Amino acid sequence: MHKDKSLLKEKKAFDRQIGERLKHGFLPDLRRARKCSYFYNNPWRHPGYVQIDFGEQFKKIYQALNKFSSKDKASILEVGCGAGYMSLELARAGFSVTGIDISPLSIETAKIVSKNDPWRRKRGKLEYLCTDFFSYAKDTRNKFDAIIFLGALHHFENQKRVMDNIRRLLIPQGLVIVHEPTRDRVSEGNAAFVQLVELLLSLKSGFYRKISIPKNSIEYYKRIKETLSRLKYEGPRGGKRQSINDNKAGHLKMYGSLCKNFHKLHYEECSAFFHEIIGGLRFDEKTNLLLAAYLKQADKHLCSLNLLQSTEFFFIGRKYK
Repeated sequence: MHKDKSLLKEKKAFDRQIGERLKHGFLPDLRRARKCSYFYNNPWRHPGYVQIDFGEQFKKIYQALNKFSSKDKASILEVGCGAGYMSLELARAGFSVTGIDISPLSIETAKIVSKNDPWRRKRGKLEYLCTDFFSYAKDTRNKFDAIIFLGALHHFENQKRVMDNIRRLLIPQGLVIVHEPTRDRVSEGNAAFVQLVELLLSLKSGFYRKISIPKNSIEYYKRIKETLSRLKYEGPRGGKRQSINDNKAGHLKMYGSLCKNFHKLHYEECSAFFHEIIGGLRFDEKTNLLLAAYLKQADKHLCSLNLLQSTEFFFIGRKYK
């Protein structure tokens, strides 16, 4: 792993991110998440947003495993588990889980949260390892009933190599479960809609930052361009905002590779904008939570009507015999 310079840069980027979050009270636990004002526009700002976003994601994964897995309590590998909150929750549901990540501080955090888990005695087996996916696939003899990627697959440019290793690590008829952003599909229409919603919220002092009404068309289109870059996770000069390998694979590359290597059991276009807004709501707490749930529902509906371009997908596939 350490011979790959891009992985070293990825590791440093995610160590820096989790380090900053921990300094300000971040607790990566779906059940014990707490209010954290450090997050100015992120679902981790409030436990209610965490449930609307990541809690619903867990429910989807749990239902998929119960519906499609051949075993009652499957063995699971989560690739790019970060600080471990999803692996932890899956273990609490009784599954045997291994979470891997290249960030040492993320894995250290995951282990600490796991050790202090009040439900520790009732959960399934849980192991966290600091390694990259290809090194782990090369070294391990383990086979899994399911392999999960949650916001990690788009960091891999060589999708064929990823798919080959997933297939090798899965048991016959094993599952791959993927929930990924596809920021290459962010459209100008998406940016215009997000800018509109943020402006209207701001005018009612219900958003984390004050936004003025554009004075003319030049200013309007300039903001559209800025919003488009933000939604694509690009910096002001076009650089990658999160890490060096972010957005290495877009929708076509990921989805095409998954369909080529696995029998598609379920595919769902998820959302376009609610992640980028709900953490920034600044009404009273009751209104914030109601509005966050509404925005998520509206997001899903608008995507289903093709009025907005979905920029996330959820895929469940089974390994071919």
